[in-house]
Amino acid sequence: MRILMMALLAGIFATGALAKPKDETPQYKTAEAKHFTTAEGVELTPAFVDYFYAELRSELTKAKLVNEVVGEGEAVDDSDAPKSLVISGTITEYKKGNVVKSALIGFGAGLRSLKMDADVVRRSDKQNLCVLHVHVKIDPRWDEKIMAKGAAHQMVKEMKKALAETTKPS
Repeated sequence: MRILMMALLAGIFATGALAKPKDETPQYKTAEAKHFTTAEGVELTPAFVDYFYAELRSELTKAKLVNEVVGEGEAVDDSDAPKSLVISGTITEYKKGNVVKSALIGFGAGLRSLKMDADVVRRSDKQNLCVLHVHVKIDPRWDEKIMAKGAAHQMVKEMKKALAETTKPS
């Protein structure tokens, strides 16, 4: 019985791996990720915005959403502009969390919380392609680099999903 279950699971994973195309071509040529601004009252270190910026650039290329991530303010060829994105946003809320609540109560109590809003626009005509709202919660004992990585990963995941819905034929 165990051997049958293992063979069945192996078959399911093998067909799932074969069904997914490995050489997926990116949908967009370039993306420019701008540094996110912080809303009034948000108490984050200036290094966090830099961590998030670096992680967002990294996640965009890993997710195969774009061919190339250009630096902030870099010029793009006019022929590539219709297939280029500009990502900008604001960190709207940050809660520090509480280590004691997290350790004693658990179940999500005392976690750090970060809320961000982002706009993704096409570079050529400044058309708004999608608006993203990201909410990330992590343990208060973890470093802010981990929070930046989680926020960037979730933002790219939601961006990929939203852009796929907007380009889907009706």
